[in-house]
Amino acid sequence: METSYLSFAVPPLPYFAEGNSTTFRKGQQHPARRNLGFFDIILVQQGTLYIGEEALQWNVSAGEALILEPAKFHYPTARCTADTTFYWLHMQSPSTWREQTVCSSISSDETIPSLHYHTANGTIHLPKYQQIAYPQVLFDAVENLLQSTIQPRSFAFWETQQSFMQVLQHLSYNPVPQQASLQLAERIEIYIKQHYNQRITNSTLAKHFHVHENYMARCMKQIYHCTPLAYLAAYRLHQARLLLITTDWSLQHIAEEVGFTRQSYFSKSFKAKFGISPSEYRIRVQ
Repeated sequence: METSYLSFAVPPLPYFAEGNSTTFRKGQQHPARRNLGFFDIILVQQGTLYIGEEALQWNVSAGEALILEPAKFHYPTARCTADTTFYWLHMQSPSTWREQTVCSSISSDETIPSLHYHTANGTIHLPKYQQIAYPQVLFDAVENLLQSTIQPRSFAFWETQQSFMQVLQHLSYNPVPQQASLQLAERIEIYIKQHYNQRITNSTLAKHFHVHENYMARCMKQIYHCTPLAYLAAYRLHQARLLLITTDWSLQHIAEEVGFTRQSYFSKSFKAKFGISPSEYRIRVQ
């Protein structure tokens, strides 16, 4: 079966409408639906979903993703043979989009804008069906997205859409071969997200990736506009903010959980980043 891509002209960017995690027990099946009105992004964590869209059919297994289109008929092709857990994310797009194939429609000199920062006009290409490159990193991004939706509306909208852009970035296809600096920066980003609550220094990162510290910092600044340790600090504070909202843990516990050795430094860093102390933030969002 030929691989298809959904290509969206940007801006404006697609936006997140709703989502959740669902488990089908053995013997259950995905419901049949017509004219859903949303793009339905399905990310399977375990088991297999058997789904069709018009004349096409897929067996979507753990670590794979499928995007169903808004106006097409979706239907089950078989019942689950084992318990199956998956994320579903409904997306809408106010921009022009079309379905196409990489071999016939995406030229080698057409670039995709990075979703880390603002870019000029371009195109986002999302494979309809794919093996996810870094499943756990993507699933963590989805969890952050879903956590952002439980905040008060005044906080939730912007953080939710920013989190959704990170999800789309993991799913997007880039026809241009990655430069060495981009590859290294993305590997460092993934490592930080997987080990942010552990002790990380420039030295430990350089040894892990077998590169010089200066080269590592230069690659991160080129792609993410910050050093590895600045990225680490920002990600720790982001995780701390989620814990302030979703748990009743003490500030000391949260500080330790996200990798800070001293609560006082955690509180100082949090206030410098967000303008209020962690305790004030917790009160404000309740």
